[in-house]
Amino acid sequence: MPRTTTGLYPSDRKWELEGKGQPHPGVLIGGPSARAKQIEYSILAVLQVGGAMAAIWWMFTHPTGWVEWSAFISGYLIINYGLSCGFHRYFTHRSFETSTWMRYLIGICGQMSCQGSVKKWAADHRRHHAFADEVGDIHSPHIDGHGRKMGPVKGLLIGHLGWLWDNAHTDMRLYGKGLVGDPVVEFCHKTRWFWVAFSLVVLPAGWALAFGGPEHVVGTVLIGGFLRTFIFLNGVMGTNSLAHYFGYRRYHDVGKATNNWFISILTLGDGWHNNHHAQPRAASNKIAWWEMDFNGWTIETLGKLGLVWNVQKRDRNRAFGHLEPHQLDGKPVMNFAEPTKVDEAIF
Repeated sequence: MPRTTTGLYPSDRKWELEGKGQPHPGVLIGGPSARAKQIEYSILAVLQVGGAMAAIWWMFTHPTGWVEWSAFISGYLIINYGLSCGFHRYFTHRSFETSTWMRYLIGICGQMSCQGSVKKWAADHRRHHAFADEVGDIHSPHIDGHGRKMGPVKGLLIGHLGWLWDNAHTDMRLYGKGLVGDPVVEFCHKTRWFWVAFSLVVLPAGWALAFGGPEHVVGTVLIGGFLRTFIFLNGVMGTNSLAHYFGYRRYHDVGKATNNWFISILTLGDGWHNNHHAQPRAASNKIAWWEMDFNGWTIETLGKLGLVWNVQKRDRNRAFGHLEPHQLDGKPVMNFAEPTKVDEAIF
């Protein structure tokens, strides 16, 4: 069934009008879009988990060397750049401006991370910022998609991966601003499965043939393709789960987001999550000298080269917050979003 220009299936509207689909602004429950989400993420999970397990088996049963691991490292940098600088800081938060060809480049590199469409990824992340750890948050480890409080174990599991398979999904009419109908975004969305295959198989296989030989193809595909995306996936998902539970908080008025050094290593800077939630549009998450943000440094370097411009800087006068997070009592609290919160999450 084709989708409409809003990113929803036609029958999603019928589902909503019947009172089944929208318990909270920007959140839809059930319907064809929810099933499509569950199917797509199931395919991606099976590919990456299965491939990672095969890679671990290969590492213990076959010799590996610089060909396999150089493919892993170079590929990791590519997908980190595409997702962290592209999906996250550009398409979601508009932390900088750039040319059309650069937009295609960062969009394609982001699609190679095998984490779904940039259109859905960016819209989901905007909703996360609008309702961080409150009713409406798409992947909080403290409250589920239906607005119910969760304990630590269940919450971390849901916040990390479980939310991918619940029946709550983002209303693109509210959070798809600047995404739906954008030629670059739509191109990346429509070709996303090609880039999955290219990232997992074609690129590492080509690397193996170019720098090693046919005998390196299988190992490089498994390690430089499947294992690479699996580890990076868990780094990104750890931002949603671990970086909302463990770490330190410089700002106390931005939900429960924390600064987590381990996640920062895996994501090359996105783990300074409390800093990010305080100023989502800032191109760099770094505040203290030791909070290294490779992604922010990359954007700043591209700015000096003239490849990006209007790079958003941190407001150094932004006071540290002292507001306590909302107290949740375990029941769905359908507090409606103020329009300004949505705009702040996007821009």
